[in-house]
Amino acid sequence: MAWVTRTTSLDQIDAAGKALISKRSTSIDVDKAISVINEWRAAHAFPLNTMQMRLRNKVKEVDRRHPFVSQRIKRLPAIDSKLRRLKRVQLSIMQDIGGCRAVVATNSRVLRLGRSYSAGRIRHELERKSNYIEQPTPDGYRSLHLIYQYHSDKNPQYNGQRIEIQLRSRLQHAWATAVETVDTFTGQELKVNLGEKEFARFFALMGSWMAIRENTTLVPNTPDNLPELTDELRYLSAKLNIADRLSAFRASVRRIQSVRSKYHILALDQQARRVRVTSFDDFITASLKYAELEERYRSESKKDVLLASVHGAELRRAYPNYFADTRVFLNELTRALK
Repeated sequence: MAWVTRTTSLDQIDAAGKALISKRSTSIDVDKAISVINEWRAAHAFPLNTMQMRLRNKVKEVDRRHPFVSQRIKRLPAIDSKLRRLKRVQLSIMQDIGGCRAVVATNSRVLRLGRSYSAGRIRHELERKSNYIEQPTPDGYRSLHLIYQYHSDKNPQYNGQRIEIQLRSRLQHAWATAVETVDTFTGQELKVNLGEKEFARFFALMGSWMAIRENTTLVPNTPDNLPELTDELRYLSAKLNIADRLSAFRASVRRIQSVRSKYHILALDQQARRVRVTSFDDFITASLKYAELEERYRSESKKDVLLASVHGAELRRAYPNYFADTRVFLNELTRALK
């Protein structure tokens, strides 16, 4: 397989990021910027694949029954949004252009996996570790993040490129899935703290409920006693009609068959409530089609596209928000309200 390497300097990549979001950019400027950004994204495929292979091996040491590992290249709309929100972020050092994720059964296994991944012989440099389990964010997000810089004597052309590794428990993943599902189908941006206040409060409370279940740190500014927490959860759940909404989202998305290829483009049409999956055996073909669809959907707010790399049978488990699959979250909400 031929892997993409960057042909532009880091300064040119940063300039492309600025041109993408600049009000002064012409359509020609934006098209040129997107071409540079697409190559930069594609150049993360090799180091990302290296990191996820190590992750798959380490996952087997801590959870042999029902773990799953996935990887993805950051979507162009997500890059655009991040550059606009975080003015000081340079595209060349954006930490999550390439990302892989492991979901294991319990929080204790998440922590074991984090220690195991960083231990032993590994040339790549751990740039930062963010433990959002011991210190959950105010919106309720909990996970363990490891940011690595790729280093290799055999493939120095990728040295310094950053890959983000997310480690989550089953409950932590269910929470994040529900947030992304609500964002996807309601047009909110809860994931980046721009959603409706009552929805945000509901998910912060559910974050604390799941933290209690996993015996970890509560979300800041949520009740520290169970009766008060569940009373507020019950009130907001009823007011926002959470259970019915999430169930309706799931029921409205058409089922798809499992696929066997390694690379998959998920195209979500929110209006038609349909997910179309196109699968590829090689990354180059997939990335070219991905760039074409992103350009096509750039002006259509009701359509979204993602390029994922995961074994076909695990596609729905790895990206449940694209299939509105929130059953685990709804089960936890039912348990909380009881």
